Amino acid sequence: MENNEINPFYKAFSEKMYRDKINSPSKSDTYYHQFHRPLIKEARKYSDDGKVNVLDLACGHGHEMDFMATDPNVRLFGMDLSTETLCTSTRRRLGQVHLVAGDTERSPIAANSMDVGIAVNAVVYKPDHMLRTLYRALKPGGKCAVNFRVFSHHLNEPFYRYYLDRNCTMSDQELLVGGESFTLKVLDYRECSDPDIRNLDRQVYFQTTEDVERLAKAVGFAIAGHQYFHFSSPANPENEVDVYTFQKPWKPRAQWEVDR
Repeated sequence: MENNEINPFYKAFSEKMYRDKINSPSKSDTYYHQFHRPLIKEARKYSDDGKVNVLDLACGHGHEMDFMATDPNVRLFGMDLSTETLCTSTRRRLGQVHLVAGDTERSPIAANSMDVGIAVNAVVYKPDHMLRTLYRALKPGGKCAVNFRVFSHHLNEPFYRYYLDRNCTMSDQELLVGGESFTLKVLDYRECSDPDIRNLDRQVYFQTTEDVERLAKAVGFAIAGHQYFHFSSPANPENEVDVYTFQKPWKPRAQWEVDR
């Protein structure tokens, strides 16, 4: 964030704790086939060798990559801030995947190296840096699928209420990106009555889909698709997230080779 006063330091969750307590569609076969598989299939059409490089940003335990791990046409790359999670969980389950510990503010992923990007429940921390990392990593014309829990969506109200009833707090925070201003909602978990949930620190949410699209365009993306995904979680049996497909604009290969 260009004027970021929120610098969350969330702690690693065990795989069981994440599965039992975190609101995520990351283990959903339906989610994979609706949002990730089509991007991989499309990217293969433009691949020189028929193989597709896929980056799972903020991959955590790698549940999204489980669906791609045995695909011989996919080269998987997972990046996460938590070295502990990557070493103790993700590597053990997905030994053949290229895993990188890194921060989106200093991404170690090479520019213009990925055909497809995926980010599930990732933009709740530093959303501008998350999208910039995806934008930089994707080859021109590459696409990524990113989900957002939009604050104004009525089906998500029980999610916020669940945590506010457990001593979490909500506040506003301004985000400036490329001359665009956003007022984000910040959910602070640090005083939660559930000590495990305190590990989430603080998460940010856009108030409208218009704000999501303004951010994507400010980073440089084109909006290639917008759908919804409905799923159940411990905090809300009726979650519905907005899932966007963003595309990095095409440009001549000679130009993006210079950008490397």
